[in-house]
Amino acid sequence: MKTLALATALIVAAGAASAVEIGNTGISIGGTVDANYTTGLDVWAVDLTPRAQYSSWGITFGAETTFDVMGLNDGDIFKGLLLDAAYKIGNTGLTAYGEIGTDADFTFGDAKIGVSFAF
Repeated sequence: MKTLALATALIVAAGAASAVEIGNTGISIGGTVDANYTTGLDVWAVDLTPRAQYSSWGITFGAETTFDVMGLNDGDIFKGLLLDAAYKIGNTGLTAYGEIGTDADFTFGDAKIGVSFAF
């Protein structure tokens, strides 16, 4: 059964590699599927992470959550949300960002803000 779930996840992951833009609204939806095996612990995991984004005025706002596909029958599959915003600073390679997460009861955790540099 685990092999079937892993094969299914890999097929879905091949089709879920890019986001879909909804017209000219600035809204895009997409997601990722991560199927992995941890040696030593002998643990299989398949996670589905849907994501929605809205971009306007150079700022990208996003929301995502992760579902444990292997534990869908265990009940509590919703673990909370991750909310983020990012702003690319010109052509400098710098991006200012902020993010905050919630748990399943929508209790907010610590906020994180920063600047990243990509080269």
